[in-house]
Amino acid sequence: MRMKKLSAAVLIALALSLTVALSACGGCNEPAPAPNEAKANAVTAVVWGYEWGPAIPKVVVEFSENVKDIDKSTFTVKMGSKNRTVTDAYASDAKGNKTTADTKYAAIEMSVKYGEASPFTYSQTTNKNDWAESVTVTVVAAKEFTVGTAKWEKGKKFTYKCGKENRIVPQTESWKKDSYKHSEGGKEIVLQRASWSPEGAATDGGKNPLVIWLHGMGEGGTDIDIALLGNEVTALTTENTTNVQKYFTTSDCKGAYVLAVQTPTMWMDDGDGENNVDKPGTEKQPSMYTEALFGAISSYVESNSDVDTNRIYLGGCSNGGYMTMNMAFEHGDYFTAFYPVCEAYNNSKITDAMIEQIKDYKMWFVQSDDDMTVLPNKFVKPTYLRLLQAGAQNVHFTFTGAVKGTDDPNPTSWTGSGKYDGHWVWIYAFNDQIKTQLDNSAISSLEDMTSAKCTKEGNMWQWLAQQTKAA
Repeated sequence: MRMKKLSAAVLIALALSLTVALSACGGCNEPAPAPNEAKANAVTAVVWGYEWGPAIPKVVVEFSENVKDIDKSTFTVKMGSKNRTVTDAYASDAKGNKTTADTKYAAIEMSVKYGEASPFTYSQTTNKNDWAESVTVTVVAAKEFTVGTAKWEKGKKFTYKCGKENRIVPQTESWKKDSYKHSEGGKEIVLQRASWSPEGAATDGGKNPLVIWLHGMGEGGTDIDIALLGNEVTALTTENTTNVQKYFTTSDCKGAYVLAVQTPTMWMDDGDGENNVDKPGTEKQPSMYTEALFGAISSYVESNSDVDTNRIYLGGCSNGGYMTMNMAFEHGDYFTAFYPVCEAYNNSKITDAMIEQIKDYKMWFVQSDDDMTVLPNKFVKPTYLRLLQAGAQNVHFTFTGAVKGTDDPNPTSWTGSGKYDGHWVWIYAFNDQIKTQLDNSAISSLEDMTSAKCTKEGNMWQWLAQQTKAA
């Protein structure tokens, strides 16, 4: 049976299609006709990553001349058919940074809630996110202001189609992006990579750990920004206000390097373009990307002499959680510890020999009880129980009852108001909210693993940062 969704992508796309009108026009910043069109040159969207995925909290408007006399009451903004709530407006540079210098740019900031202003569109055919061809942005003067020597009268408006080339993604600008080519069986596989370095890491006096993230199904493709934004991977870096770098920072270590790798299809693809979760006739749950991914990781490590090879941590969500487990089975000794989130490696495909192989690995599992996409009783719970029964000592399991966020504490979704889909438990990981775990000494059956019993103290990121191969 084919799994219908292994990331937030499908459900995000369905929700956002109701609130963001995406233009079919392929042109960028081509003005659409309006009855009282005013003279402005272009609109650029500023994209930001949130716990549920990317959204547009700011647009930068380029006028024909210098702009003056603007504040948050100057404009109203509509994206597609949805009116946005303007929270601030100011003179800026071309990237939307506030400035006191003469400038022809104005930045308009807007509040963001889950389900509005996504720059992504989801394909049911490819099961992947992509950038929307364009988003229609209409800006109306709510009061008079000045452009050059002329007054822009109240009520004047302009409408532009902000194309996918007209975007700024501040959180990913500090990442180094490249690709890795792997040849196997007469075929070439190309994976996209993005790496982030802590400031001063190369000269801090010691080697630094490496944290690796593997994306979910909807974030495959050839644009690594989609993988960095589909899940809030930027929370692994100091580009986010909430981030986990503090756990990896000491007096002689400026933090952890971060590596994200993107597959062109999905990690579960064993060569036929389909996920292999329930494929009959296979003992394991193989991936065509196993050796390509290992090459992408190991070649990065070899090229960065500052990476501490005793502290390499691998994790991912859903499809990426599956691939985390797959790499543990295929190349486990290379890594120091694993943090699979809502992992989708079918327990029925894991032999007793495979359990014996990984029982001494350091692992922290995360799952939500209400996950209807990757069913806990089919995946993580029986696997975890088998690890404990095999004598595993350094394995941990955070089992939550529901997924609630902080960027939008009360999201309205198909599950009802107040929580996200139960599959999206990576939100807790990126919000640094994994602070409890199950008590392994009290687990002897699947029934012992309930979210209500997940009360033992345990901080996943702190634990991860403490793991070394020597210990």
